[in-house]
Amino acid sequence: MNSPVLRRIASGFIAVLLLIYIGYQVYNSNYSRIKTETAAYATAQDTISAKGAAVRKEALIRQEKSGVLTYALSSGGKIAKGGVVADLYDSAAAATAQQQADSLSAEVAQLQKLSSPGDTYAANPDLLKKQIDQKLTLLLTAVQEQDYSGVPEARSNLLYLLNERQIVTGKSKDYSSRIAELQKQLQSASPSGGGKTGQIKSPAAGYFINSADGYEEKWDYASVPGLSASQLREKLSQKPAAVPSGVVGKVCEEFGWYFACVVPPDEALKFKEGQRVSIRLPFAVSEDVPATVAAVNQKDRQSEAALVLQSSYMDQEIASIRNETVQIQAGSYSGIMVSKEAVHFEKLSKKVTGKDGKTTTVTKQVQGVYVLHGRQIEFVQIVPLFNSGSYVICQEIGDTDEAKDQLMTKSSIRLYDEVVIEGTDLYDGKIVK
Repeated sequence: MNSPVLRRIASGFIAVLLLIYIGYQVYNSNYSRIKTETAAYATAQDTISAKGAAVRKEALIRQEKSGVLTYALSSGGKIAKGGVVADLYDSAAAATAQQQADSLSAEVAQLQKLSSPGDTYAANPDLLKKQIDQKLTLLLTAVQEQDYSGVPEARSNLLYLLNERQIVTGKSKDYSSRIAELQKQLQSASPSGGGKTGQIKSPAAGYFINSADGYEEKWDYASVPGLSASQLREKLSQKPAAVPSGVVGKVCEEFGWYFACVVPPDEALKFKEGQRVSIRLPFAVSEDVPATVAAVNQKDRQSEAALVLQSSYMDQEIASIRNETVQIQAGSYSGIMVSKEAVHFEKLSKKVTGKDGKTTTVTKQVQGVYVLHGRQIEFVQIVPLFNSGSYVICQEIGDTDEAKDQLMTKSSIRLYDEVVIEGTDLYDGKIVK
């Protein structure tokens, strides 16, 4: 490159590059591009997912005599000790006839009650309308939630109120003709000869379930709170036993039941005995189930734990579940939410005066965010309550709160602060141009 022309071109090109570089540095030193978002108040749920088993104190119910069985109550119904679970008949025809007779008898009893003078004729039509709306809502809710065991009772209650309104409003004087017709049907429907041959009674009081799953005798209800993580894991891996012949159902003797699961070490630290939590059973129950931590059995902080939850909430679905994947709400946190991208660690020093009047300098590494006030950036300390991975819920600390004295900065994050989530060369006191 001996040519003077080429040397001049190369020198000119290098000069242009130097001017561009210097201009960029000058621009950077006088202009800082940042991005902010407004701090908002939020509530977060700390929820973990776990696979475990529901354990209840259960007693199997057996059919000792032969015969055609018809249940006397729906699955999930409450029953007293010695209460009738089912009736036995000598034939299917006799069982069907008895069921028809029971249904007709119930309808006759309702209509006879409506036909007798008393509160019916003094009923308020407006009040009846409200009651009808309530019963209709209950019926529709039962159908929507697939709670078909509650449909017959809800339908019967609604029908009674509709018939009562017919009398109160004068559209029907009485139901004597309908009663006579039903009684005639009842006479022909009642089983003749033979019929009922026996009854099956409950060995204990509790909730009745018309099935068994083979796990009833695999679990010892009383020993569940004392299981270690390894013992519980072994229990959860067991296959169900064959249901003994003649079993027609079971009764849950205690309304209190356990849900036992194995959780990792970091999740075990979120629980302590006596703590109130909620269990979500997405495949069984539509609403959260309240529970209490009965035990957190953990060998050490680095080991997985057997987490045992106890609940007294019981219904048909809960009385039937066994092995389930659930969501456990360990806690609920409310505070000021900031993006995790906005959080920085800074080493700060502060002079502190002790009770003896002496002043010392304390230096700490603290978490905080940069907040934009007008054109100036300020670093403020935060006190994290919950970290979701993408955002942080921070404690809201006012000027009069005792926690303010523990801060290394003048104040903490406040509602509606403009929090810096993007920017370079950030520092406390920086002026943004």
